[in-house]
Amino acid sequence: MKKSVLFLVQNLPVPQDRRVWMEAAALQRNGFEVSVISPRNKSQSKFDVIDGIFIYRYLKPPKSEGYFDYLWEYGYSLLNTMILAVKVYFQRGFSVIHTANPPDFFFLVALLFKPFGVKFVYDQHDLMPEMLLARFKKSKKHFLYKILLYLEKLSYKVADVHIATCQSGLEKILSRVKDRKKSFIVRSVPDKNIISKKLADKVLADAAKKKFRYICSYIGVMGPQDGVDKLLGSIKIIVRDMGRKDIGFVLMGDGDDFERLKNMAKKFGIESNVIFTGWADAKVISTYLYSSQVGLMPEPRNEYTNNSLHKKVLEYMYAGLPLVAYDLKEAKRSAGEAAIFVKNNNELKFAKAILKLIDDPGLRLTKGKYGQERVKNNFREESSREELMTAYEFIFNNPGIMIFETK
Repeated sequence: MKKSVLFLVQNLPVPQDRRVWMEAAALQRNGFEVSVISPRNKSQSKFDVIDGIFIYRYLKPPKSEGYFDYLWEYGYSLLNTMILAVKVYFQRGFSVIHTANPPDFFFLVALLFKPFGVKFVYDQHDLMPEMLLARFKKSKKHFLYKILLYLEKLSYKVADVHIATCQSGLEKILSRVKDRKKSFIVRSVPDKNIISKKLADKVLADAAKKKFRYICSYIGVMGPQDGVDKLLGSIKIIVRDMGRKDIGFVLMGDGDDFERLKNMAKKFGIESNVIFTGWADAKVISTYLYSSQVGLMPEPRNEYTNNSLHKKVLEYMYAGLPLVAYDLKEAKRSAGEAAIFVKNNNELKFAKAILKLIDDPGLRLTKGKYGQERVKNNFREESSREELMTAYEFIFNNPGIMIFETK
């Protein structure tokens, strides 16, 4: 029997969504035929084949701001995904639909194909109900929170296999579902094709080092829930209040808050010490990580961040960087002694923790080496790939699950 998978992605184009791409590549290398449906930027083609993976894309909708914008975005994405899924089904066929949330409505696509023996993998990257609370400052009594809980439960109920990114996230969802299916943890790990000294640009690195004696880096999404506004508050304390203009801060990434954050940096008078790269490619990421002294994880502690895996933690550790983070349960599980953890979401204490690492080379070296060894021994790409394959072996070997091809 030919094994084939269709990935459904909504929040990022592919291959820019690195977790999805690493999972797709792992399955492809293990004998699966892999197709992906994702949004695309205007510069990307509607169809592509990269490393043997078939990518079908629809034009990405504009960024959403309010509730109605999100309704339009999700409705548009669901319709386009449904149309392309039917196209892929008749062109190539697939045995499994593997969805990467957010959002949590792709179980509707799976329901369309389940009568034909197609199985559904619910790969839960984010806890959407908790993300709503963090992003929009809503209470658990809000109707949207209840809707997101319901969609999460339906996704879990329809799924033949559920995948979580970390232990905390798995514990959270298992605390609120009754019919517990077989769940697996497949951790996101650093991508050596993205983070490598060989990819670093010497000219770019020299320009940054010429301007700043020390460099601190942030890599990740820049939305309201990601804490980059709090990071700018800490940078203001360091640069303006403490006069440390010898430290540069490189913020790599993009998101709904990108323009607001750039304006905030100008308002704080710290724009000369902050570099916003926008969405960064492998060269930019590698250059700045290997030019930095400290990695930054400013996500404030709340129900969402405290139960989520933050891949940047492992990426900093992989590059040998000590890091500063707020006091998050899953971050502690990942980083251990590689980080300084700050309690109570306190921006001043976060700033002081950054300076503690900057001004103590020995501490930086100790924590950096510890982090590199921890990633090497505990968070290897091979281990993540094995976890993924174990989940797929359950689908194909479980006697209660039958899969057949359309071709």
